[in-house]
Amino acid sequence: VTGLWVGKFETGYKGSTDKESAQKNENAPEKVQIKPNVNSWRSINVSNAYNTSYNYKRSLDSHMMKNTEWGAIVYLTNSKYGRGNSEVWINNSSTFTTGCAGSSVSASSYNGCQNAWNTAIGYHASTTDNISGIYDTSGGAWEYVMGSPNNIQSSEILNPSNVPDKYIDRYKGSNINYKILGDATGETNRWNEDWPDFAADGSWFMRGGPYDSTTGSGIFAYNYNIGGDVPYFGFRVVLT
Repeated sequence: VTGLWVGKFETGYKGSTDKESAQKNENAPEKVQIKPNVNSWRSINVSNAYNTSYNYKRSLDSHMMKNTEWGAIVYLTNSKYGRGNSEVWINNSSTFTTGCAGSSVSASSYNGCQNAWNTAIGYHASTTDNISGIYDTSGGAWEYVMGSPNNIQSSEILNPSNVPDKYIDRYKGSNINYKILGDATGETNRWNEDWPDFAADGSWFMRGGPYDSTTGSGIFAYNYNIGGDVPYFGFRVVLT
């Protein structure tokens, strides 16, 4: 089928039993699991997230999500094929449990899973407002995506020049004037009060916001980091 298949949930770490054991900075494609009610894989830097995703299912062209691929989700979510103008509810789980939903669209953090993905309230955290959609696009962990300013020539974490064009969005500058059409940054800037910080020099884009940012988290949210391993940063796998 022509198109892309997106991980329904944030990537989890196979075999983890709590949020701490899902914090692994390693290149380990065999540890990828995309399931509800597991702890999302965090504390992984961009290099290991990229290589893990790339080697996960080579026959299916697996790779780490690009910024423009996140943008595709944004547009579908806010179209008649998604949920229209209805905002995706936050995953407010402080245990980074995938597929969870808060008690409201911008609920405060919750120690555990307040509403599971397959419940009437849990559906509100899906991009389609039902069980068929994509989860964890608002809240949960910040998700690193493959998008970075062109002026990064090398990095101890990941050298963008070594990444094939197919798997990265290269930005010509480090402010919103250099947005790429389709990445859902400039044209949706500050929608729903979501976090709007464009990638700076020497950094990588992140999307979705954290579990505890209430109105700041959301499918329109974007931010940046140098690409290091941080306990509340994760990633998502895509097949094409």
